[in-house]
Amino acid sequence: MLDKCGAKLADALCDNHIIKEENKEIIVYGIDALLSTLINVVIVVGLGLILKLFLPTVVFLISFAVLRVFAGGYHAKTRIGCTASFLTIYLAGMTLQQYTPDIFVKPVTIGLAAISFASVFILAPVEHPNRPYQGNDYQVFKRMSRIIVSLQTLLVIAGTFFMGYENLAYCISLAMLGVTIILALAGKIKVRGE
Repeated sequence: MLDKCGAKLADALCDNHIIKEENKEIIVYGIDALLSTLINVVIVVGLGLILKLFLPTVVFLISFAVLRVFAGGYHAKTRIGCTASFLTIYLAGMTLQQYTPDIFVKPVTIGLAAISFASVFILAPVEHPNRPYQGNDYQVFKRMSRIIVSLQTLLVIAGTFFMGYENLAYCISLAMLGVTIILALAGKIKVRGE
């Protein structure tokens, strides 16, 4: 269904001479990606509202998305697989955030941030076959993913030790862990040749 929406919109843009015919395929891909992302965001924010975890959900979502854009990682073969993968990461993160005993929140938060920090520095960025790097993209994405994970790690430390936002810092760490998992999955699948 999303393919049809993207194609129809791109056709309309071509017919009205807003885009060139040779750019149509790129526009369709971009519209499809945008709609798919929007659906995932609506589902996750809706779940956050239902679960009464709106603020942790927003912190998790922003932290995950900002790092994921530059770090890359595993991509499911279908939109349903993509949504299911992201929902699994989100629900696992929110479950851990809710049920980790208070005594363990600080050490787990810092531990996850440290593991994720190192993982991003070692593994990121991971290129997507549908969007190969061009020119100096690899170096830009590497630098940006390292800057973002460094800033997130500083936020985690500040939130945990200096600002009294342990639970929100934990959400950032869990989002970082989610990106680390998809980076590791991408590497494992690449090694297996899938």
